[in-house]
Amino acid sequence: MTNEIAENNDGIPSLTITIVVPAYNEQDHIADTIRQILSGIPNSVADYELIIIDDGSSDSTGDIIRAFTDPRIRCIVNERNIGKGAALISGFRQARMEWVLFTDADLQINISNLESFLKQVDGNDLICGFRQRRRDPIMRLVISRIYTAVIHAVLGFHLRDLGCPFKLIRKSLLDECQLQSRGFFIDTELIYAAFTKGLRIKELGVACQPRQKGRSTVRLRHVFEMVRELLELQHRW
Repeated sequence: MTNEIAENNDGIPSLTITIVVPAYNEQDHIADTIRQILSGIPNSVADYELIIIDDGSSDSTGDIIRAFTDPRIRCIVNERNIGKGAALISGFRQARMEWVLFTDADLQINISNLESFLKQVDGNDLICGFRQRRRDPIMRLVISRIYTAVIHAVLGFHLRDLGCPFKLIRKSLLDECQLQSRGFFIDTELIYAAFTKGLRIKELGVACQPRQKGRSTVRLRHVFEMVRELLELQHRW
């Protein structure tokens, strides 16, 4: 596969990016997230769009998103909560740029990490972040390590941080992955599809800060949902 990407004077490829952000009851900081993204896009990016999925929020998340008048911001509204994976897939389908970056709305991973990712696009198809000095609650860290160990054993691939919410992938290849996960398993499904299709995958460390506002929506039941989706993935492939 050929890969001809123009470079700017700093040697960073000049390309176009769709940033996809799922949001569920994020009224406390969604405005800060949008401003941070808009102000943090590297100058090397030729064009971009920001797609935010209001995934059935019961607070003012959707109203805050729609209050922004920048034409590059697009809001997808789900009348009910359909899950992180399903929300992301709806955003992926509407992406119009060459590359797709997806991240969370909680401000834990700053958009400034994107610049180092852009330096790696030549020769790679999927760039996955792994959180350095992760500062989440102990129980969440324990569950994450157990889950990662299970995935490594069952699916046979090894990445340090499967669920890191900061990944950059070519749009054309993302379309080929035909993702189906409705929940938090979406990251694992994408990586597995990429390995299976022989895509070129790169891992990069990203700075991770504690959640600044709002509350995490991750619950213990999501672990069982991911196990169920793992079994479904094995059956499909």
